[in-house]
Amino acid sequence: MFHIATPFWLALARQVKRGGVIINEHTLTAEETRRHVEVLGRWFDFIHLDGLPRRLAQPGRRPFCLLTFDDGKRSNATETAPELERLGVPAVFYVTTSFVTNGTPLWFDRQKAFVRALGSCPAVLDLDTVKQLPFAALNERLDRACAQFGVGPEMDSDDVRPMSWEDVRSLSRRGFRIGAHGVTHAILTRETWDDARAEIELSLAKVSAELRAPCATFAFPNGNYTPELAQHAVHCGASTVMTTEPTWTDDQSALWRLPRIQLFGESTRARIELKIAVVALGAVLTNPDGTGRAYRSRPAPLGTFRGAATTFQNGRLTPFRMEENGCPRRDSAGRA
Repeated sequence: MFHIATPFWLALARQVKRGGVIINEHTLTAEETRRHVEVLGRWFDFIHLDGLPRRLAQPGRRPFCLLTFDDGKRSNATETAPELERLGVPAVFYVTTSFVTNGTPLWFDRQKAFVRALGSCPAVLDLDTVKQLPFAALNERLDRACAQFGVGPEMDSDDVRPMSWEDVRSLSRRGFRIGAHGVTHAILTRETWDDARAEIELSLAKVSAELRAPCATFAFPNGNYTPELAQHAVHCGASTVMTTEPTWTDDQSALWRLPRIQLFGESTRARIELKIAVVALGAVLTNPDGTGRAYRSRPAPLGTFRGAATTFQNGRLTPFRMEENGCPRRDSAGRA
């Protein structure tokens, strides 16, 4: 029944809701890209990342949609970006820097290859289980299992292997935004404080060095974050920080903790519209960060942050500390 009412709820949201949605994708074929753009474009205006602060402060006649793609797979450059370019749709590509530099397969692609080869998944390699491990322990477990059975991911697939840095620079020259997505795709809330900070700092610095321009946006791998880690990303130069909180984005959303709704290549039009309608109605969807939390509470808008030197109008952030009321602030020296 809800499927039947989905167009009604989306049409209503288009008329009455302020803000819009940030979509989190990974790999899409050209055909899948066209389908997603067609479905989303029916209800939303596509915007650039640079236009997000203004659209949050001054909503347009229709809700907005910001497309983002995580990881840095080569199909982003060979399939997705050319189709987006042809359709005139902007996007942000978040790259995992050691993956692009060294071509080492991402840990979840190794896990998928192992499960596919065996036809089943042992409990110790269940996705929810390994997501609870520190990166070193996760890799050690995968190394032993893959070595025992002689299993590895198909690195000749553009959905598995990375873009090159020249691919990344080409996307940037063509108007797409490039963001950092960690060094190794470690889940940062499972790492030590020092290691998690290094993942953020080094990935932002590497993207900046390769583009010869500041990298000003960061996306947490798997969506797992803490306010303190988000603060560190801001301190390292990120003016927008992405999570995977599956909620609507509006003027109550903070640039240091932006929600994103995950879609996947196999999603049909009905599935995409249903998911967006559920979000528009304020329902809480499953979050891939594995914590099981329901993101019902909303962060205070930037303009209410005590000590914040900036607002949505200029889209910049400053390092902050958490007050008792949950609002970030800086001390007199600007330290966290």
